[in-house]
Formats: sequence, structure tokens, C-alpha cells
Amino acid sequence: MPDRFKWLSRFIRWFSSAFTAAFLIIMYTPVANFAASTLILRHPEPGAADIIAVLGGGAYRNGVLGAASSERLIKGLILFKSGNAPRIIFSGGTIIEPSKKLMHTVFMRDRAVSIGIQESEIMRDTSLIFGMSDEAVEADPASTNTYENLRNINAYMSDKGLKKCILVTSPTHMLRALLVSKALKLDCDAAPVDDYTAQRSGALDRLSLFREVLWEYAALALYKVYGYI
Repeated sequence: MPDRFKWLSRFIRWFSSAFTAAFLIIMYTPVANFAASTLILRHPEPGAADIIAVLGGGAYRNGVLGAASSERLIKGLILFKSGNAPRIIFSGGTIIEPSKKLMHTVFMRDRAVSIGIQESEIMRDTSLIFGMSDEAVEADPASTNTYENLRNINAYMSDKGLKKCILVTSPTHMLRALLVSKALKLDCDAAPVDDYTAQRSGALDRLSLFREVLWEYAALALYKVYGYI
């Protein structure tokens, strides 16, 4: 066997071993849990505000809300029922096709041809089923990423003369959301859903958590490049 093929064979074996070892470390050690903890900040309890802004967290093709959207919906309704604000806006639409989602996130391409599920409208309709009045609930189905979420919420608040919001999203996502809101000069209190990242100890759950953390750090870098934060 020529030397160059021996070198390639050794490289493939080394890469395969390293790749497998990395996966095993992520799946069977708390590396992913620690990585997630670096994104999570402590926040004081939110006070009174003009509106509760709930960011969507995804939905499936059949219109069923994903876990993140469901958690955020519940958190928003709890805050409303607790009297923190007299109205709620749900923001977000889901790009279903992975390739389009990636292209839109990286290159900020036109979302109008890519949006698949209007998760904010599903969240609004669900809140109505739970007794919310139609006058107290708004939906922004046009936004497909965190920057668009907060840009559209900012425009809505400006149009309605609202000054202060309570921002609801997942704990690992809150840092990016707050940085965007600060750049847009939005006055927002943070109200993340309860953090259970430390309890995600299953092998596949840790793998999923690590992917979420990588996505957040990649998005933070991209948002810095695009001037969103």
C-alpha cells in the first residue's frame, strides 16, 4: 500500500476514534449540562409590565406545539393570571425544512417563502381555549428567528404606546433574547421558564442539549456579526 494511503487510513481510524470518544463523553458525562449552565443567568422576579412577550419555540408539521413552545405558553399564562401584565403577545413562525431554516439563519434570507407553521397563532388559539379574552391576546406569525421576534414586538409596542414588557423564553435562549432586546432599546424583564437542564441526564437527552447549546453559541456569534447584539 502506498504511503499516502497508509496515512489516509491512519487518519480515518484516528478521526473515527476521536469522533466516537467525543460522542460518548457528551452522552455519558455532564459536559452538556455544564455547557448549558454557561448560558443561564439568574434573574429577579418580573414586576408589573404593559405586556408579556412570549417567544415561540417551534412546532411540528401537524400543528402540534413543540416542548419549548408549550413550556413558554404555560409560563406566559401563569404570569398573566398572576396579574403581571394585562395582555400577551405570542411571537413566531416555524421554518419546517431544515435546509431552509439553516439558510435563513445563516444568510438571513427572506422568510416569506420559508415559513411553515405559524406557532404563535397556535399559542394564541390555545390561550383562548384556556379562558383568555381575545382582546388580551395578540400573535405575530411573521417572525422566524429571535431578532425578528423582538423587532416585531418592538414595533407592536411602539404602535400601541406600550413601554415595558416581560420576556418569556427558555433559560438557554434568554441571554440572546435579552441582548437583542437591549440592542433594540426594549425595556424588558426576563421571565425564563423553569430551568431543568441539570436534570437532563439521559444519554440522548444530553446529546440533544449539547446540540441546543452549540446552536445558541453559533447564533450569538452570527448575531454579533450581523449587528443584532
